[in-house]
Amino acid sequence: MIDKVLIEKKLRKIKEFLKEIKPLEINSLNEFKNNVMAKRFIERNIELCIEQMIDVCKHIVAGLDLKEPGSYGECFEIISANGIISENSCKIYESMAKFRNLIIHSYDDIDDSIVYGIFKNHLSDFTDFINEIRKYLK
Repeated sequence: MIDKVLIEKKLRKIKEFLKEIKPLEINSLNEFKNNVMAKRFIERNIELCIEQMIDVCKHIVAGLDLKEPGSYGECFEIISANGIISENSCKIYESMAKFRNLIIHSYDDIDDSIVYGIFKNHLSDFTDFINEIRKYLK
């Protein structure tokens, strides 16, 4: 059984984390690289958003008694195969899960240009996830 209240709480957390980083005025990759506090804050909030997405995905998989995923990326494949998210979105979310693993396990090897690119161009991917999940839950 899916706990819609729990999922909504996690979706709201994603929105909160995004709201915290959106106002930051970082206008170039060089500025991003040199502002260590802002860089770490953005990295951490992106990580926290992805963690919430993964938690939602795992909860849906368990709640619907779907196939046990072998990885966080596969979790998104499973809910995509069951019509909960689109196939195109699935590929994006799988990449996000892989990026989360990179942040967690290989912190020194994170490419600043990737984090900056997510910050400047891909925060809407999180909103897309929220919208897809909410649409499914209706």
